[in-house]
Amino acid sequence: MLYSNKRTIAIKVAAVLGTLAIATNAQAIDFKVSGQVSRMVVAPNDAIGDEVQHQDIGWSGSRFRITGEELLDSGNTIGFKLEQQLQSNPAFASAGGAQTNGGNDDFIDNRLQDVYISGSFGKVSMGKGDGASNGGTESDLSGTALSSSSNHQDNWGNYVIVEGETADENITWDSIFTMNDGISRVNRLRYDTPSFSGVAFSASLDQGNAYELAARYNGNVGSAKMSSAIFYVDAQDFANDAEVFGLSASVLLANGLNATLAWSDRDNAEAGPDQNATTLKLGYKVGSNAFTVDYGIGERGDAEADTVGVTYAKKLGTSTEGFVTYRQLDSDIDNAESVDLAALGFRVKF
Repeated sequence: MLYSNKRTIAIKVAAVLGTLAIATNAQAIDFKVSGQVSRMVVAPNDAIGDEVQHQDIGWSGSRFRITGEELLDSGNTIGFKLEQQLQSNPAFASAGGAQTNGGNDDFIDNRLQDVYISGSFGKVSMGKGDGASNGGTESDLSGTALSSSSNHQDNWGNYVIVEGETADENITWDSIFTMNDGISRVNRLRYDTPSFSGVAFSASLDQGNAYELAARYNGNVGSAKMSSAIFYVDAQDFANDAEVFGLSASVLLANGLNATLAWSDRDNAEAGPDQNATTLKLGYKVGSNAFTVDYGIGERGDAEADTVGVTYAKKLGTSTEGFVTYRQLDSDIDNAESVDLAALGFRVKF
């Protein structure tokens, strides 16, 4: 199967290079600068503390990007994406509810360094960017995806459910509950088909001979909007031979009611216990306001955890949104304590 995917991608690349060989520049490249600033305040209570945390939103962090495109005489478009993330005290670098120092630490991440060509054949991308299945568990039309993404894992700060004798022995929320998605921002060669009545297919050959396959649908079902994805990842040497299969779907009715489902299953081979997770979110959108309640359950080997959340989000303008959310996580492992948190956050795009 891997050989077949490599061969398919190679044929597509050869076809694209053939069009480039006879193409000439039609005009100078057009580029723009964009980005966002993302901040939140989290009031947590976990097994080790309840210190208020001031954080960059780790899963949609402060960043800037430069993008550009050039139209070729052949009718194809060639372009690039260059994106850097600049964060102060991001949620993913926090150390649970006891963190009182290190809050001014800065993190720089080279997120994207991607070149692509697109046309009637679809799109071929080469460089560092999303694997073909990244976002496969994140189909979401609820309007609360910034604060309550359909993969309700611990994006909030490495919160602790069992305190160990040392910090290294702490058991964290995401060690039990993790929604496994496709591979994010990896060096790869990726092909995306054109959309066929809302359906598109993607494949990528990633670093370490990992490969990903995905199918997505974005469109209407009667008067309702629908977004969905299904995917498979064979991580091979990139991540200890792990295999991931997952899906997500979100439906938004004309009256504003909506429902979102996500599921993933990860076979960790010899790297540790297998994992799976399922989440369901129900919501209502009216104007610039969105309300959701959600429930998720995750397993890692014999351990289990579940989470429930309530979120209100609001579009404050064309480029700004804010949210207020409350979330709780419980686990059935020995001596586990509940994690509770409330958060207020804003993201401003430019």
